[in-house]
Amino acid sequence: MAILSSEDQEWGSSLEIKGGDEQELLGQRWQRFTLHLSSGDHRLALGNSDSQAERDACMFCRTPNDEIAELVSQLQDFAKHKKDRVLFEPAEPSFELEVVRAGTDGINVHVWLDAGNAKTGVYRWDAAGIRFFTVQSNLLTFVEQLKEQFAC
Repeated sequence: MAILSSEDQEWGSSLEIKGGDEQELLGQRWQRFTLHLSSGDHRLALGNSDSQAERDACMFCRTPNDEIAELVSQLQDFAKHKKDRVLFEPAEPSFELEVVRAGTDGINVHVWLDAGNAKTGVYRWDAAGIRFFTVQSNLLTFVEQLKEQFAC
């Protein structure tokens, strides 16, 4: 599991992404995932429901375009100060991740769940999410965990 944690130790927040099984669809390779957002005692989850429709909507494209490898590349560029912002939304739009530089070592993280898309197949702007502040070392750990979790 890849976990991006906030700097706050008292009322921590986090984004967790865990890879699942892969399948071939129309000549493309897709990988299911689950996503958990935590803020203190509150937790939101996507992709681990009993609903086949929700599980199928929480997928990353792996070929022909490897979305996870692209996210890893963008986050590595961000960590090297080659860019000040990363905006990521998979082709199957179940969530949106925004990472924005805040000072030298600080990072603002925003994650929005598009649970309506995962349940109904219709893209919506209605969303629940979290925002938190983290630091460079937490981001680098997350990148390494993503690379390991998704074999990038």
